[in-house]
Amino acid sequence: MDFLSPLRELFEFAFPFLERLPIVRALVGFIFVFFLPGFAWTLVFFRQINIIERIVLSFGLSIAVVTLSLLFLNRVAGIKITGFNSVLVIVAVTIIPVAFYYLNRLIRRH
Repeated sequence: MDFLSPLRELFEFAFPFLERLPIVRALVGFIFVFFLPGFAWTLVFFRQINIIERIVLSFGLSIAVVTLSLLFLNRVAGIKITGFNSVLVIVAVTIIPVAFYYLNRLIRRH
């Protein structure tokens, strides 16, 4: 039993309902892969841009960051590219800039 088995069980339990709803699955997957990571990184890097620019930049950044992260972890760390590992990488790539953004805001406020 490895340390990721509880997450793997949650992943296998929570996502089978999406198998029956392919349109919802495609929409959630599209937003999760092509929008959220880039939007999170635009919050960190670009502070003074309007929402249209932020949305457009988020698509490009998401494609670049997700692809490069997965390829880097595959080549350097030897982590295989599977659905589960991809979800974990995308979640990590999304949470790291959000945490940095909110910590930065908290420090500025005080």
